[in-house]
Amino acid sequence: MKSLHELIEALREDPLVKEFKVLEKEVFARDKWKKAYESVLEKQRRYVQKEAKEGKRAAEEAKRIYEKARQDLEDIPAVRQYLNLQEILKEELGLLFRLIEDGLNDTSKNGP
Repeated sequence: MKSLHELIEALREDPLVKEFKVLEKEVFARDKWKKAYESVLEKQRRYVQKEAKEGKRAAEEAKRIYEKARQDLEDIPAVRQYLNLQEILKEELGLLFRLIEDGLNDTSKNGP
């Protein structure tokens, strides 16, 4: 478990994570930005659900509404940076999880 704690600490100290946390506080401290962000998430959820249930063609209007709301939100520089960092961190964590999973699979196949 020592390695897990070291990994968590390394993630906490990562400059991108630190910047993300600062931006997150800034975005969610402003009620207008927070509500706009939550609204975009709701529009995204509706779009994804409609696409899953009814197909891409039926979801075009929901997609257009979501993309317009997202673009409006990204017109705010701090929010745009927050969303960009969110995407970067999501990709990096996905890679980290795949590496851990691969390592666990290798260990279980080959032994310790």
